[in-house]
Amino acid sequence: MRILISNDDGIDAPGIAALVDAAYPLGEVMVVAPDSAQSGAGHGITVTHPLRAKHYDFKTSNGRAVEAYSVNGRPADCVRLAVRMLIDGPVDLVLSGINKGANDGVCVFYSGTVAAAAEARLLGIPAIALSCQSEPDGVRFDRAGELAGPILAKLVDAGMEPGDFLNVNFPVLSKPEFPVGVCVARQNRAELHDYYEVLSDNGDETVYQLGRDYDTGHDGDDTDSHAMKNGFVTITPLRIDMTDHERLDRWGLMND
Repeated sequence: MRILISNDDGIDAPGIAALVDAAYPLGEVMVVAPDSAQSGAGHGITVTHPLRAKHYDFKTSNGRAVEAYSVNGRPADCVRLAVRMLIDGPVDLVLSGINKGANDGVCVFYSGTVAAAAEARLLGIPAIALSCQSEPDGVRFDRAGELAGPILAKLVDAGMEPGDFLNVNFPVLSKPEFPVGVCVARQNRAELHDYYEVLSDNGDETVYQLGRDYDTGHDGDDTDSHAMKNGFVTITPLRIDMTDHERLDRWGLMND
């Protein structure tokens, strides 16, 4: 199995090294990731300037070295460029992460981590995005990587198909009782509870900064957000088709 790994925290982030260690037993691993942090980049691609891919000396904390490139673009750029130009032959699976911060609920629309996996899905390659909930003392990437290994192995053994696009989120891992299990759950659709800080205001211009702390609203006890807050590792199958099929008939009345 040939596995491409990317992320949105940048190629030198500890989360991607943990993911490489987790995926290493599953097959041949290659890394193509942004050369700088791209958090919140969403599913943007670079169209206004050329992309540069540079060989990168990639080694994990366990000393594993894999072929790697850093790209001066966004997560979706990395996956698309890797599949189109950098990798000879087919890619069997794309993994993205492990992200610093959860990507549950509506965060999937903003997440570069999820976007990298979504780009793979658009290219007909099964993909999994992995993220871990933030906490004041930092993300336990070592623990997240240890948990990711058997989860990835189980998903691969179950048979990943070209249409599969999964979003995995780990709860706060500093709590000794977490995780309490693995839960397949639907996406939380509630809005984010966020805020903006005023950095300066001279009367003519006001400068705002999006606050670092935010929370997701409650959309039911069967959601990814609710399960993760209660200590579960969540797995949510996503899809590319954003059509509201329930409203097709209603708006179909507009057809001539």
